[in-house]
Amino acid sequence: MKNILVLCIILVLTASCLTCSSKTKSNTTVTETSTSSNGNLTNQSTISQVALLDEDAEVRKIAVSRLTLQSVLSQVALNDSNVEVRKLAITKLSLQSIISQIALNEPNVEVRKLAVSKLRLQGTLSQVVFNDTNVDVRKLAVTKLELQSVLSQVALNDADAEVRKLALEKIK
Repeated sequence: MKNILVLCIILVLTASCLTCSSKTKSNTTVTETSTSSNGNLTNQSTISQVALLDEDAEVRKIAVSRLTLQSVLSQVALNDSNVEVRKLAITKLSLQSIISQIALNEPNVEVRKLAVSKLRLQGTLSQVVFNDTNVDVRKLAVTKLELQSVLSQVALNDADAEVRKLALEKIK
């Protein structure tokens, strides 16, 4: 089933001449087109196929390092079986909705920390601070939080003294 989904994604990417559009929360359209410096379309379709389907993690990492399509990077970040491949995809992601999903649902602590480090959404950072079981992930989220009401709750209620201390230091 996963392979069928991946093949459908690749077909859609290829059929759309490597142009993807998506709506952001502010209803603006984000269009991603991959072109080389001379204006020709690059072969992001082949790179996408390798990033999504190759059996070797090192080969997938090379493909991910050359990927520019946020839609394919999102798929890799969410679904690849190798932690290092997922982390590389996350470093290239800019879609806050996908980064949020990873920060909230990823089982690997290091991957969650990387996602949190790229998060700007205060609501998601608040969810991480209140719900993540790992102290280091919560501490990182607190350093990025600006919502004073959330920082106050964390300073009063977090189970870890270091997290409470960080939150207290950020209260204005």
